[in-house]
Amino acid sequence: MNYPTYANNSQFYMQNLQDMRDRIDSQIRNYQQNQTQQPVTQPITQNFQLAPNPTNNELEAKYADNIEAVKNTFVLKTGIFVNKDFSTLWVKDVTGRIRTFATEEVIEMDEKDKEIYMLKRQLEEMKGMIENDNKSDNTNVDDEITKTKSSRVSSGKRSNAK
Repeated sequence: MNYPTYANNSQFYMQNLQDMRDRIDSQIRNYQQNQTQQPVTQPITQNFQLAPNPTNNELEAKYADNIEAVKNTFVLKTGIFVNKDFSTLWVKDVTGRIRTFATEEVIEMDEKDKEIYMLKRQLEEMKGMIENDNKSDNTNVDDEITKTKSSRVSSGKRSNAK
């Protein structure tokens, strides 16, 4: 059996310590060299943005309570302003010209709602036609009664019938 001798172990141990010391000394030298060198500084540049970034949108949109709020708002492109209940819409262009619009909601109907609406409208039309027919029948009867004269009584004489 070959066991390493104490002398070989101590020599190996000493060599290992020496290698560690050399590595540490080398790292310290590198660190000191980096410290003594002047660091490269980047020039400071500062940009100020006076206007918002332009976007590809053609319109600006905002809520506004009244026309005064629209007048007091600066726009860089055509702006649309609407009140919270969407009943009034203002369009302001870059020259400051303001146009006002009144809006109303359009409720989209599905096929069933459209059919119900059409049937209700037809029903109302039929009711109107029936009422017109009844009125015209009543006036015709009244006209016939007033236009018909009795042949027994002359128009200028009184009847003696009791």
